[in-house]
Amino acid sequence: MPSPSLRRALAAAAAILVCTTLLTGCFSANQQKMVDQINASRSHAGLGVVVGNAQAMDKAQRWAAHMAATGVIEHTGGGSRLSTDGLPRWCAVGENVGSATSTATLHDRFLASPAHRANILGPYDHVGTGVVRQGDLVYGVQIFYRAC
Repeated sequence: MPSPSLRRALAAAAAILVCTTLLTGCFSANQQKMVDQINASRSHAGLGVVVGNAQAMDKAQRWAAHMAATGVIEHTGGGSRLSTDGLPRWCAVGENVGSATSTATLHDRFLASPAHRANILGPYDHVGTGVVRQGDLVYGVQIFYRAC
């Protein structure tokens, strides 16, 4: 049986692990891959990183699943309108949606589009990403925002 001080130390370590997981969220490998691609592009441009936000990640993942199920590429508000429902308090917001054969190809396509590139390199500090593979396509969503 561990000593009381060892039990307290183990309990504290477990609490820290749980809190860290709750704060950073549980993102899929593909969601994190997309965040890493975004941050590599931002770093190359001399910009700071964007940090994944659990609420934005959940929203983006749900929307990527919706697009994959319907086969329709559209913003979270439907058509060309972005919905900010479910996002934390923000001062600036942007969204990229699309599909390609891989997250790398989708990222390259976003960078080749002036509007999508502007979001990737925009004045944001948080991001939510969603990635769903349906057949040969990857449906991706990137929700950017600057916290107030």
